Amino acid sequence: MGFELNGDRLREARRYRRLTITSLSEKAGVSKQMVSRYERGTAQPGLEVFQKIVRELQFPVDFFTGTNKFEYKDEGTYFRSRLTSTQSEKMPSETYKKATGLVRNMFSEYVEFPSLFQEDITSKSPKAAAIQLRQSWELGDDPIKNVLRLLESHGILVALVNSGSEKIDAHSGYVDVNQHRYYVVLVDANSTTFFRQQFSLAHELGHFILHSDSVEPQTLDTQEYRQMEKEADEFASEFLLPAQAFEKSISGNLMDLDEYIRLKMKWYVAAGAMVHRARSLRLINADQYLRLQKRISARGWRKKEKLDGIVEPSKPQLLHQSLDLLESANVLQARELPGILNSEYGVAFPTEILAQVIGVPISRFKADIVQLKPLA
Repeated sequence: MGFELNGDRLREARRYRRLTITSLSEKAGVSKQMVSRYERGTAQPGLEVFQKIVRELQFPVDFFTGTNKFEYKDEGTYFRSRLTSTQSEKMPSETYKKATGLVRNMFSEYVEFPSLFQEDITSKSPKAAAIQLRQSWELGDDPIKNVLRLLESHGILVALVNSGSEKIDAHSGYVDVNQHRYYVVLVDANSTTFFRQQFSLAHELGHFILHSDSVEPQTLDTQEYRQMEKEADEFASEFLLPAQAFEKSISGNLMDLDEYIRLKMKWYVAAGAMVHRARSLRLINADQYLRLQKRISARGWRKKEKLDGIVEPSKPQLLHQSLDLLESANVLQARELPGILNSEYGVAFPTEILAQVIGVPISRFKADIVQLKPLA
């Protein structure tokens, strides 16, 4: 036969493409029991079936036949919308997190990255923790113009990826690669504006500060998970909109949505999030809050608010700049990266995945067609 299918890799690629065992079996022309056996490693496909699987999943052949040359652990993922998103919508995160961790690990052989923030935030109260972190990072009570840059400057890896779900704005968690620990935040590249992105990133920062060293998200029941999400939201609200400074910045009527639009350009936070903040600080009562929510819906602001288009969502820089540095120093070229990862780590990722987690066009990984002739 000349090859041996790695069942774990088959399962990973299938889950990345959000396919069930049944749907893959239909496309490969075999029973679902046989696909299950392939994944468990108790059976091997023939060449024709293997080729169908490769064509359907669109991963390199080496991905399916390779084995890990590294130690790896995924410590769980905090999904901002776990309660409404489906399992298939969450599956790609496993591969994105792994790819981000491996690229970061490989680049660190040559590049000096910011150290991951490790200072102990003693308070587990969301509000107190946010205040303490602001003090630690010397932010005062000032608006935060770019949460993504702030996270990267403290060693947190951020990647924009195509989650394929309108329900998942962001998710995060630790990965361990060869005993090096990285915290990875994945943000959906298509479902957010800059202002919503700010809150999503602050929410994931809340998970990092409050839960990442003490809570295994996959072990929580629905009520526990809902409470954890509430805590991350409370952290994000206090972190982005410090109570006294936010209240002091209000100069108009908080029942006028245009006042929140004015504040939006001061605090770099969506108007909807500020309405919620005003209610949590009791600047408006429950009845006023409900009336504002109805007005937000009537204006169609659930998906897109006024002024959303004037600022583009932020893009991560850590891995992108690292690749640029390595290319300029002639350490490696982007087109060589897939082969290097396969050689050193035993994983042949599709270039579409590498392009997303690094934040570069997929064309960067294609070899030049036209080259200079050698000198005579």
